[in-house]
Parts: sequence; structure tokens; C-alpha cells
Amino acid sequence: MKKKRTYEEIETELRAAQARLEEVEETLRAITHNEVDALVVDGSQGLQVFTLQNADQPYRILMETMTEGALTVAADGTILYCNRRFAEMLRAPLNKIIGLSLQEIMPSEDWQAFHALLHASEPKGCRGEYRLVTLGGGEITAYVSARPVRLEDVESFCIVATDLTEQRRLEQTVRQSQKLEALGTLAGGIAHDFNNILASIMGFTEMALEDLASDSREYGRLGLALKGAYRGRDLVKQILAFSRQSEQDRKPLALTRTIDEVLRLLRPALPSTIEIISKNPTDDYRAFADPVQLNQVLTNLCTNAAHAMREKGGVLEIGISSTIVREGNSPSVPEMTPGEYVVLEVSDTGCGMEPETLERIFDPFFTTKSEGTGLGLSVSYGIVKDHRGYIAVESEPGKGSTFQVYLPRSKNTGTIRNNKDAPLAAGGNERILMVDDEDMLVELNQQRLAKLGYKVVATTSSTDALHIFRQEPDGFDLVITDQTMPNLTGTELAAELLNVRASIPILLCTGHSDKVSQERAREAGIKAVLIKPLDKREMAEAVRRVLDAEKKD
Repeated sequence: MKKKRTYEEIETELRAAQARLEEVEETLRAITHNEVDALVVDGSQGLQVFTLQNADQPYRILMETMTEGALTVAADGTILYCNRRFAEMLRAPLNKIIGLSLQEIMPSEDWQAFHALLHASEPKGCRGEYRLVTLGGGEITAYVSARPVRLEDVESFCIVATDLTEQRRLEQTVRQSQKLEALGTLAGGIAHDFNNILASIMGFTEMALEDLASDSREYGRLGLALKGAYRGRDLVKQILAFSRQSEQDRKPLALTRTIDEVLRLLRPALPSTIEIISKNPTDDYRAFADPVQLNQVLTNLCTNAAHAMREKGGVLEIGISSTIVREGNSPSVPEMTPGEYVVLEVSDTGCGMEPETLERIFDPFFTTKSEGTGLGLSVSYGIVKDHRGYIAVESEPGKGSTFQVYLPRSKNTGTIRNNKDAPLAAGGNERILMVDDEDMLVELNQQRLAKLGYKVVATTSSTDALHIFRQEPDGFDLVITDQTMPNLTGTELAAELLNVRASIPILLCTGHSDKVSQERAREAGIKAVLIKPLDKREMAEAVRRVLDAEKKD
């Protein structure tokens, strides 16, 4: 496999190419002023003879050993001569290029700009970056230097072209990576602030519902508000999953629920010209998967399908099935491991894809769209592979596309328990120290835990929390702390608390889990990490679990 060059290597080669360009120009100036023999050019006008004499041999050697493309063109743009490197750049044999016009190998706007500049800049010539069209229809980016020369009485130009396509692609990759890094940082900041807002909305709405009759109009309205807050929480999880700032939470997952969630978000955003057909027969089709990441995969596939139908409309169809793959009997992917799979299928009736596009759709940063990063399908591919699954795709121009996601089927076929309907965890009378720099969350969780019987001492300052604990280290059964706080972060506060009393159980809350993973938390002596925003059930269960585990120890 050919080793991929780095940006620095390409830049070094470009500088060397520019230096050799100066050498070529010096040679050409020598050619035009010295007594010379004859250069025979087999062009569109037949054999043409130019007097080149003594400079002929070094000129030819130089041209054919250059790593840049070199060519001579007539004043009207007809190519009289080109070296082998230029032919390689255009992916064509020499005899197919000589006799063409520059206008045939440059996009219209590039040709017009180059032609005008070339003739306006005589006699010093011109330089610039232009696109060239290969004979196969593709495009490359080249740094082009042109200088007028006179061979006998023939006015012509010597042009040297350096292929910058790979360099520009590498630069684009670097820019995209920087954008994604910035997006990840932004997502983390948004998640922290937005999760705190959502936590307050969710928490106080839950409390209000507890004080209302379940058949009242106000109860129904607040229930809808709470449902919206939960959807906001799920949306933040998707943002964090995209920026890789959330831990995986794989469990037996009913794919029908994932489809329902994605379609609820997508339907309002898709044009009315796209009809959505969902074939979800049963909840029995389950995969062991991370719900947020699978949601991301399905969203990417549906968005891609909708883009293919944006002009003429069409049908977006989503279905679920199952299949058993036996040795040597892979349905779509030859390397598929034998086993039982759930198949998530997304098809559209859009424009379809050419074979060349089909080969590259999972490449990072490859896109046929005028907007976007070109990461949707590559991210989806990575997620599916990480789940030990496979993606197959079939497409024809004008006939739409079908994506099939194969995920190992979960053996858990029991009823999925809805935790929201389960009884609330028992409370207690233990004493808890709580710290969070958001006063709304301090007020919320203090009321939540007090209703469960706990005695809560709360503060919005991590340094105050440390001072309170030092005054009475044996007076608390549990400490609950936020992670992102001024002065001392949650993990820093935990270290100080454990120095005072090594046995104090600590529960850490954070807006995004990239800051503190469960493993890192355990190494730091923290008993559990909870991801904000928490509903009352999650908070109650976590507190009771940590306290009961401490009693057993």
C-alpha cells in the first residue's frame, strides 16, 4: 500500500518544484537566445519543426525527468508539446493530449481567467492556482506557471504545472478536523449549561405534578412540558455522541423505539414531497446496542436519503427484519461473521449513486453535498463496526439507494422494563452534603432528597463544602458534588474530602462523561458518576444504591 504523504512532505516537495521551475525558465530563456537545432513536435497540425540545436538534448532530458507537468502551447492555447508527467496528471497517453486546446482541459471559468491573465501579463508571464480536467472527467488542482517564449517565429508559452490535489485535500482534512475539535469543545460547553437548565425544568415540573390530581388539565399540560424536557435531554446526548463526549451504554434495544424516536425528530424537518413509510412489525427485533449511537446512525441514513430526494421528492422507507448468516452464506457482506442478525433497512427513491461514488461513501470527509462535513456515513460506519455489525449498500443512478445495517441480535427477548413506571427507590434518614454551583439545582435536589427523608446540607461553593466537611468529617454519610465548578472541580474536591476521611462515599454529577469516566472516578475513590440532567428516580436510586453498598462494606 502506498504510504500517505504528510502535509510537511508535500510542502517541501512544492518548494523544490518551484525551485526546479526557475531552472526550467532559465533553460528556456537560454533556448530562445542560443543557436539551436530543431525540436520536432507531433501536434494537431502534423509534424512541426522548431530550431533548438545545442539546447535540444538538455531541454528534453530536463522535461522528461521533471516531477512537474511541463507543456508548450501556441498563442491560441493549442498544446504543442507535453512531458510524461503532465500526461500522468491528466490520466491520459501523450498522443491524446498533444493537439488539444487548454480550453478543453480547464473548466470554463478557470480558462477565461487564465487566458486573460496570460495575455495581459506578457512578457513576464503569470502564475496561479487553477483546476485541470482529466480526460476521464475528474478534476485536479494545479499550481500553474506560464511564461511566453519565441521559438523561431512561433509565439508560444511554456507552462509548468504542479499537482496540488493531494495537498489541498490534506489541508481540507486538517481544517475539517479542527472544525470538529472546536465543535466538540462547543458541544461540551453547551451540554453543561443546557443540562443544568433542563435539570431544573425537569425537576420542578416533576414536583409540581406530584401536587396535582392526575386527571386535572394542569397535570396533562405539565406532563407534556416534562416530555419536551426529556426530548431535549436526548438531543444533548446525540450532540455529545457526535462529538464523542459520551460513554457507550449498550443494552438490549428494541429497534422499533429507535425508529419512532428518529422519525419524531425528522418528520417536521423533511419536505412534504417526501413520503415516509415505516415497517416496524414487532418489538422482538432487538440488538445489543447503544441507543444514542444507533439513533445517530439511523438519523444519518435518513438524512442522506432525504438529501437524495430533495429535488423531486420520493419515498423514504424504513424496515426491520432478521436473518441468520451461515458460513459462506453472507447475504451482502462477504466477510460477515456467521450468526443471527437484526437488519435495519433504509431505502429511498432518490437520484442513486454512480459506482465511483458508491466506492467512497464511507470515506471520511467525502461528500457530494455542497454543505456538510462529509462525516455522516463514515461516522455511521464506524459506530456499526464498533458494535460488531456491518453496513451494506445497493444503489443505481436514477433508481435510489438501499442501506442495510446488520447488528448482532440480542438473546434477551423478555419484556423491556419501563423504569418510569417502576416504584420510586426507598428513601432514608442519612445526612448528605451536596454542592453544585447552580443554585437552582441545589434547591431542586435539596427538596427532592428531603422529600425522601434525607437530611441535606447544601452549598453552591466547593471551597465552602470542603470547609463544612472539615468541621464535621464524621457527620455526613454521603457527599454529592458537581464536576464543573470554580475553585475546586468535583474530582479535586473529592480528593480533598478523601484526604480528610478516606471512607466517605462520594457521588459525582457531570454534564458530559468525557471529563470523568466511571473507571477514572473509581480510581479517584468516587463511588459513582451520574450524567446530568437527572430525574427524581435516577437520583433516588443512585443515592440509595451507594448508601446501601457502604453499609454492606
